[in-house]
Amino acid sequence: MARNADTRMPSDEQKAAHVRKTRMANYRASMRLEGFHMKESAKMPSKTTLIQKYKKLAMKCA
Repeated sequence: MARNADTRMPSDEQKAAHVRKTRMANYRASMRLEGFHMKESAKMPSKTTLIQKYKKLAMKCA
């Protein structure tokens, strides 16, 4: 029995994207259950962006 193109397994990138999406949805749901409200469209800052932000803040306080 031959497989057609529509029944192929998803690529690794598609699987990783699905996992990221699911984790974020679960995180937001758990935060909502704890009483925190997050914006649905808010994009989380990257690690590099946060490091730069706090380095600048540290320089101001020093």
